[in-house]
Amino acid sequence: MVTSPSGRIAVVITTYNNPQSLELCLLSLRDQTFQNFEVHIADDGSKDETRDLLLRLKRELLFEIYHHWHPDEGYRKAKINNSVFRDLDRNRVGIVVCIDHDVILHHRFVEDHFLAHKKAAFGPLLFMGRRVDLGPRLSKKINSQNIFKFQRGLGPALVASAICGETKNVLRSVRIDGPGWLLRILKRDRVYDLLGSNYSIDLKSLLEVNGYNEDYKGYWGEDGDLFVRVRNRGIKFFGIIGYAVQWHIFHKRLEETPEHVKEYQSLLANTSYVECKNGIVKK
Repeated sequence: MVTSPSGRIAVVITTYNNPQSLELCLLSLRDQTFQNFEVHIADDGSKDETRDLLLRLKRELLFEIYHHWHPDEGYRKAKINNSVFRDLDRNRVGIVVCIDHDVILHHRFVEDHFLAHKKAAFGPLLFMGRRVDLGPRLSKKINSQNIFKFQRGLGPALVASAICGETKNVLRSVRIDGPGWLLRILKRDRVYDLLGSNYSIDLKSLLEVNGYNEDYKGYWGEDGDLFVRVRNRGIKFFGIIGYAVQWHIFHKRLEETPEHVKEYQSLLANTSYVECKNGIVKK
């Protein structure tokens, strides 16, 4: 089991009215090889079922779970996550790992995020992971009894689902912890943007860029906005495919529009944008 010499990890899980997936996500944190973490639920206005689930799991799971909730005012991911970031104990937490409620985590997921930062000799870091997209039929079969079979990598059920053409990017289930040259040969180091369901950043850097921009009040854009500010601050960033592995439970997802893409391309070209005004601190 891996332990941290100093600085705890805060795992922040964004959720909204999906207690079934949230339970599976939390159960996948139970047997992590790295145990020096606490969990913060960034609840964007869920109903009582989520609260009741968390009250039960707080009694069953050994790690600490903190529930941050605000009333449902539509899509307010940026706002509820900033509320969590604001409440983190800066004397205790060193690294923030952000995920969504609809993912199952490899049993070395938290360890991988921790080691990515520990090995970063160049200072503060934004580490960006990826995920495997599970097919609908396989997703329906996952429950609290069999979830642990998915936490060890590429299993028969995943292979069968991929052969049927349902599960996407299944080879990302194979965890790779190799030297840089091997990752480059395998093209596993080509991660160019931030995926909101799988990234980590040191708390100090997160505070420097002022967290999420709360001007985003609809689906899409807040993660890219954060990435641009981190980049412009000169904070190092990199990603690995097949490291910090997670499996995304199938559901219909909203897609970005051409307008979203155009706005993001414009934002990427802005190299002077280093801090949002409507963030953790209002300026």
